[in-house]
Amino acid sequence: MANQPNTPHRPDEDIEESIADLIRSYPPLRTSRAFFTFASLRGQVKFMGNVRTPQERHLLAERVPHIAGVQSVDVSELYDDEQVRFAIGKLLPYGVYATVHYGAVALTGRLPEGMSTETLLEQVRAVAGVRLARAQLSSPQAQPAVG
Repeated sequence: MANQPNTPHRPDEDIEESIADLIRSYPPLRTSRAFFTFASLRGQVKFMGNVRTPQERHLLAERVPHIAGVQSVDVSELYDDEQVRFAIGKLLPYGVYATVHYGAVALTGRLPEGMSTETLLEQVRAVAGVRLARAQLSSPQAQPAVG
């Protein structure tokens, strides 16, 4: 495969070291580093995992292409907590709340009648970017009989 014009060929190890330098230079990315991975294969860089904010994801998508030797950047499997929270929010019934921390989801609140915790957790775990999901939900209280 031929390199694109004006793009110098660099070993993938050097590209990855330049990306690691970029990550170390930005404190929020440094903090998120344990929750995502990246690799370069012939200058095609792919990120996978979770970051805390959309700004971190954006920074990688915007700055990494400017690193010498990078041919392309794929962040399609890099998820930020806001993106995950919005996707989960579409699934949650009224009274159930989600907290997301690097793709780990905690559900709290009151589960509506007729819905099971396991069913809801299965739906949440199927959302792209969710690493794990736990729930501490209360069941609906039986209404006292009037009369």
